Amino acid sequence: MLVSTFIQGLGSTGFFGSRAFLPAFITAAAMRYGHHVPLLKDSGMIQGLEGAPTWFTSEWCVLILGLLAGLEIAATKVPEARQLLAEVDKYSKSVMALVTYMGVATASDARFIQDNLMPQAAGLLDFFPAFLIAAAVFWIASVRGAVMGFLSDADEDDDAGVQGLFSWAEDVWALAGPLLLILFPLLMIALIAAAIGIIALIRWRLAVREEKTKTPCPSCGTMRYQAAMACPSCGLKNTAPHAIGALGQGKPYPTTDIDRHPLRLASKKRCPVCATRFDRRDPHQTCAACGHVLFNDPDFVKRYLGYIDRRVPLVVLVSLLFSLVPVVGLIPGVIYYRMTIVAPFRQYVPLHRSFLIKWAIRLLFFVLIAFQWVPGLGGFVVPVMAIVSYVSYRTTFRNSLNPGEPSAAAAA
Repeated sequence: MLVSTFIQGLGSTGFFGSRAFLPAFITAAAMRYGHHVPLLKDSGMIQGLEGAPTWFTSEWCVLILGLLAGLEIAATKVPEARQLLAEVDKYSKSVMALVTYMGVATASDARFIQDNLMPQAAGLLDFFPAFLIAAAVFWIASVRGAVMGFLSDADEDDDAGVQGLFSWAEDVWALAGPLLLILFPLLMIALIAAAIGIIALIRWRLAVREEKTKTPCPSCGTMRYQAAMACPSCGLKNTAPHAIGALGQGKPYPTTDIDRHPLRLASKKRCPVCATRFDRRDPHQTCAACGHVLFNDPDFVKRYLGYIDRRVPLVVLVSLLFSLVPVVGLIPGVIYYRMTIVAPFRQYVPLHRSFLIKWAIRLLFFVLIAFQWVPGLGGFVVPVMAIVSYVSYRTTFRNSLNPGEPSAAAAA
């Protein structure tokens, strides 16, 4: 294999850590049509590839990769699809990195085809760089997944829009990065190494920060969250549980309302006993640490519904104030009501139900937004959006408590 090919493949690991198909499409398209692009045609990677016997630069391959890249970009903009991709993306990214490197190597060295068509003549060393690059992508994607997992745990449905912004930034990175790697390989490798280092550092800091919210139980020594109501192992009560923030993160000071603290924990998708995070979209799930079954107590369900219900008047008032500001007030108003009165219910609604509700509500929102410019009516747009979303998800949440049966909290 050519040294330049290996350098290009090594540099591409940073882009495959963000997307699976987009870097492959850009690379294949650049190799296929780069001879007609003024900046690309003089690069060392593009020169000599015209007419190269490779499947990777065929029109059908470029077209298929383009379609897959488009679908991937669209999927990463939908929280539900993003969660499904998170389960398999480190594997798909590794495979696509392997395939792309093999395609580039095929075009760079025509003898590679002969080696592959004659396995008895091919040595394992020919494949070692490709598998090394795939392994590197797997690690990078795993690190990225840990960071994105933290963001998802804190804001599963991306009400604050942080994951969406991160997703668009990754699209730009995976789109422009491979082209810049062709033009400035050494500079881009240095930038990629710096980016990977920053992401790894963020992951390490998040892990350290999470561990700092734990202290040993005075009775059994088990590490427990400072926000926990009790030890997950021995059940010893925590007399001064720490408060938690808007994104479910632990605070360095005790809560001021210990009676409602379990409700606050549940509203942030944390166990109301030991503060361990839940990972499923299901109201009835068992805590992996202490064994507590969530929403199994009708009295707790009633208190939880009442706890969120009491937020509605203030949310409607604040939403009204946001809605009075045309366009600019719409975004913070939507983020505010989603995180305050919608997320506590939506995070426990199964994906298929949440997806249908979300798009039904969005169709209504498109109509309502058109009225924000109308004097007098514009101020009611965000409050109406808040109430419709709240009622829809609250009803679905109640129905999810006992599917096919009257809700345990029907009287609430």
